[in-house]
Amino acid sequence: MENWSKKVTDLESLGWSLTALAKEIGLSVQALSDVKHGRSKSPSGMAAVRLHAIHVEQRSPNQEAA
Repeated sequence: MENWSKKVTDLESLGWSLTALAKEIGLSVQALSDVKHGRSKSPSGMAAVRLHAIHVEQRSPNQEAA
């Protein structure tokens, strides 16, 4: 089972703000905040794919997508 909240927290430690990360993956800031705080179990569709990819790459907000 994926721990989406941890993914968001990990990416924040790399310098991502919720605003920048939400924009990058195609979610609203509120929806991403809900994921981070456990009010939503997971992002949906492509947002989940994008969040997972950024997390696997350990990409900082200043890096271009591979």
